[in-house]
Amino acid sequence: MKRPNIAVALSLLLLVSGSALAAVVHVSGHGQSYDPGIALADARADAAAECVAQSGTPIQEVYNHVTRANLWLADSIWTCEVP
Repeated sequence: MKRPNIAVALSLLLLVSGSALAAVVHVSGHGQSYDPGIALADARADAAAECVAQSGTPIQEVYNHVTRANLWLADSIWTCEVP
């Protein structure tokens, strides 16, 4: 009788401790250039640098946008796993 209760308690403890070790946050980066590809690359690099500055690991790009003003302006949003 006591073994199933212990197994359930240990599995719940493992789930709680695993979720407390890492969190997923969103970071954004911005770039501008006369070339749209360079602006987007700069925005992605900016977002990755912001993630690394938080001791995190970039996971994937969620959204990006490039628009034309006097220069090309780009934004990139990434999910980032931080401890």
